[in-house]
Amino acid sequence: NFDKFSINIFGNSDKGDGYIGDIIFVGVTATNGTASTEEYSLVLKCSKRSQILREISPVKEAFMNEIYFYDVVLPAFTRFQKEKGITDLFDSVPKCYGTLIGDNTEVIVFENLKHIGYSLWDKKKPLTRQHVDMVVKEYAKFHAVSIAMKDQNPEQFEELIAPLGDIFKKFVDSVDVETLYGNVIDEICDSLKDELDGNILLKWRNIKKQINFIMNDIARDVEGLKVVLHSDCWNNNFMFKHSADEESRPLKVAILDWQISKYSSPIFDLSYFLFACISKGDIENLEAILKSYYESLANYLRRLGSDSEALYRFDQFLEDWKKLCRFGILITCMLRPKKMKSSISPKQLKAVKASLKRFHIN
Repeated sequence: NFDKFSINIFGNSDKGDGYIGDIIFVGVTATNGTASTEEYSLVLKCSKRSQILREISPVKEAFMNEIYFYDVVLPAFTRFQKEKGITDLFDSVPKCYGTLIGDNTEVIVFENLKHIGYSLWDKKKPLTRQHVDMVVKEYAKFHAVSIAMKDQNPEQFEELIAPLGDIFKKFVDSVDVETLYGNVIDEICDSLKDELDGNILLKWRNIKKQINFIMNDIARDVEGLKVVLHSDCWNNNFMFKHSADEESRPLKVAILDWQISKYSSPIFDLSYFLFACISKGDIENLEAILKSYYESLANYLRRLGSDSEALYRFDQFLEDWKKLCRFGILITCMLRPKKMKSSISPKQLKAVKASLKRFHIN
């Protein structure tokens, strides 16, 4: 109903430009004569147009995957939750105003979360326990929707998830993962070899030997329970709104970047997030965090009308964690390869080793 628009482009996001896309802040003022005026603060996520890049990397596929998530998957999830009478439903994503698909161009238009009080966490710092608990519980709610929908409407759910691609697999296929990840693990071991005992170093050497198995077997052919995943779970992909009275207390989280969303085990989201984002102190509380995730998952499943015990018992969840959490350990190694010595301390590696031992991961 508006007939005049003014547009102001005023810079890039704090997240910066990515490998396959650019982020632009835009202000829009819409008017209808003298009757009314509306102002919108938007974020445009635009795909890279380089033909060479688009030939060697799945730029279009990644954007189409995220567009499908926002245009189809998320609305279906929202409808399902509302049909079940849920009022505090999973909505921890930026509001999407629209999408555009053109020749060598894909654009997603989002609400500017900074404009309504959200901020990025310092990606060089681990999240506090309050922030960790909030994200874990939101992931649990998000994952529970998949489980309940498949339980109650299996044919509709299978049709819904069928177009989701494995974009992460396409990125993995475009590089030599054994060399890439192996070099980073060597850097970890070399930089800390004088500070760690032989058993801990052996754990990391064993991870190196399993690179192809983890990336090409475990991550691609998962048995057991599956859900729609976020899949890009490091701390630069979360924005938080904090209490005005207590700046360190989070009130709400928004989960960003759904380009590599896919259908697989919830352990991939959980292990990636936990090993990428928590502090060395909270690694020592890993069991309590895992229990919190499962209890939130089970509770939300019950609210959605499904039987958590029949669909995914706690012992099944722990077995899946034992088998699959090494994916999160490996993927986390790539986050700060040039800052590895300063970002991972011997105490933190020892805590990781202790966690692995508790869950019988060799």
